[in-house]
Amino acid sequence: MECQLCHKKKLTSEYPSNPLSEACEHHHLLVCLRCVIKEVEDNYQCPVDGCSTMIDADTTPLWECKAKLKQLTFDYSDRERAQADEAAAAASASGGAGLLKVNLTTLLGESLVVELDSSQPVDKLKDRVLQQWKDRSKNKIKLLFNGEELSDSQSLASARLSSGCRVQVLFVLQELTPDLTEVRMCMSWGWPGGKDHYNYLDTACFTFSALPGSAPKFLHCIDFRTQRQQGRHEIGAAISRIYDDFVRHDGESRKSMQDRSSESSFTVWPQNLDRLRAPSGKIRGPRGPLVPVTHLFFVVFTFRDDTNISVFRNPQLKVFDQRDPQTPLCSTNLNPRAKGLIVCLLSKPGGHGAWQVTDVGQPLAEGSIREYKSVRQICADIIDRQRL
Repeated sequence: MECQLCHKKKLTSEYPSNPLSEACEHHHLLVCLRCVIKEVEDNYQCPVDGCSTMIDADTTPLWECKAKLKQLTFDYSDRERAQADEAAAAASASGGAGLLKVNLTTLLGESLVVELDSSQPVDKLKDRVLQQWKDRSKNKIKLLFNGEELSDSQSLASARLSSGCRVQVLFVLQELTPDLTEVRMCMSWGWPGGKDHYNYLDTACFTFSALPGSAPKFLHCIDFRTQRQQGRHEIGAAISRIYDDFVRHDGESRKSMQDRSSESSFTVWPQNLDRLRAPSGKIRGPRGPLVPVTHLFFVVFTFRDDTNISVFRNPQLKVFDQRDPQTPLCSTNLNPRAKGLIVCLLSKPGGHGAWQVTDVGQPLAEGSIREYKSVRQICADIIDRQRL
């Protein structure tokens, strides 16, 4: 049976058993569980075409849909843990020897299959990463398996890796340790041809909530419109109030006539991020429940549609400790031949430890500050890859 919204053919068990409200005049829902949950949480309305019944996001039928979906969702991490336990037991019985094929996967979906002896240290996996991605620094590579960071010195067998398992490769730009109470995420660029032809880069931060067992949910876009003091519109003001003392866009880009360059930045208070909660519904109208913000993507777009980022001189991301605003903690170049770029991700890999700025570098062929629906889906896909 085909879902009316996502147009994917799914089993009958992947659809709600009953209408969401007694006020609904239709008998069955031809919208799958995932689409029902998303539409109600976003719009507070029955998703069936022609039905205008308003649905509360906390209603019992919706929770029943969530419970039913959870039962249907296969937890791949559990399967990999079971495989790892079997491999570890086999390795122990054979003295720890044996070849393993490990699938190394990045946030962009790039993959590399390497074959190593199970007695080799994890550090050897990083050497293989460097052979494939030569522009990276070894001390900035982190490897995660089942959400846990692997130690360089432990063997593949003691890390409980099994042949065919997937290891997540992260290129971490900066770990935001407890001493970093306020940092500035600064994206800078030189003007094309040394002239400011009203061509610049727009910057934005997209926030998501991705709780275990749930699909990533887009929350808000933080950009220059949330910080305009003159004529600040209702939605921008509401977003600004939600994220005050957590992450803030620093306003319209600043120009340097001497360097013929501009910069746009965000101020982030990393030690406050664990307390950040945001409404899961739309800002205007009835708000949904508050949910934790788990992922923040920093994105740039060219202002003009007929150009790309590569026309700007030396576009960069730099992260500064506000106590030393002249010396960057880290930096990376932004130079794709695309009109937009998902620059980096601020998150807690595995859901614990310190917040980290992870390099993403995903070029965007379409989208803008004002039309970013396609970018939201790409960000959600990146979160899913990080959680595998």
